[in-house]
Amino acid sequence: MPINFTKGCIVAALILTGVSVSAFRTTEDKGKMRLRGITTATDRTVISYNEDKSVAELLTTYKTDEGSYTTTRIPVYKNGRLIRTYITDDEASHAPTLFAAYEYSPKGNIRRIVYYLSGEVHGYDSLAYNNEGRISARYSFGDSPDGIAFENNSCQYYTWDNRGNILTIENMGRVNRKLPFTLSSTTSYSYDNHPNAQQSIPSLAYLVDIAAVNLSANNIITETITPATGGNSIINHYAYAYNEAAYPTQITTRYAAGDETVVTDLEWTW
Repeated sequence: MPINFTKGCIVAALILTGVSVSAFRTTEDKGKMRLRGITTATDRTVISYNEDKSVAELLTTYKTDEGSYTTTRIPVYKNGRLIRTYITDDEASHAPTLFAAYEYSPKGNIRRIVYYLSGEVHGYDSLAYNNEGRISARYSFGDSPDGIAFENNSCQYYTWDNRGNILTIENMGRVNRKLPFTLSSTTSYSYDNHPNAQQSIPSLAYLVDIAAVNLSANNIITETITPATGGNSIINHYAYAYNEAAYPTQITTRYAAGDETVVTDLEWTW
C-alpha cells in the first residue's frame, strides 16, 4: 500500500524511535533539526511544516525521459493525532483524494491504517505493539479474489534492540487464508551511532512506509536480506556524511543487486 519516495526505500524516508501516540503529539522541540529536502538523480522531495512542526505537505518531483511529474501527500491532524492522508498527482488541477485513514487503540497507538482507491477501501494494515509501545507485527489485508472480504496473506514480525533500533524483520506469506503463514525472508540491520535523519518527524513513517529506516533511532549501515530457502543473502551498504549536528547530509547507497550506487542529498532546517 505505501509508496516510497525513491527507488531505494532506505534513502527515501528515515525516522523516529517509538510509535506510541506520544510520538504524534505536535510539540515544539527547538533542539532538533528537521529534514527539508531529499534529492537523488531521479527525484526530489520537499517537506513543508505547520507552525507546530507537524508535517504539512510532502511534494515529490520525479524526472523521466518524457519530462517530470509531481505527487503530493497532505496529512490531516485532529487533537495532535494523524487521522487522514490525502494525495494528488497534480497540485494545480486535481483536487486531493483520500489515500489513508488512521484508527487508534485505547492506549493511543495506531492500530489500523485503511487505504483508499477512488474513494473505496481497497486494503488495510493491522498493527500490533510490544510492551514498550513499539510495533511488533504488521498484518496486511487486501481484496480477496471473490471481492467479498479482505484477505490477510502477508505479515511482518519486528524485533528491537535496547537502543530503539529494529534488528530483524521476518517477512511471512501464504497463498490464501486457508494455509498457514510461512517465512519467505528475514531482513537484518546494523546501525551507526548518529541520530536517524527524521527522528523529529514522527508522523512521516505513516505517510511513507512502516519500515526499519523510518522507525529506528539510528541510521542503517547494512541491510541483509536472507531468503528462507537457504539461498545467498543480499547485503546493501549505506555510508553517510554528517553535518555539525551529527545529522546525515549525504547518503551513498551500494546495492548488491546490479552493483548499483545511489547518492542522496539531505537538506535541513530548524
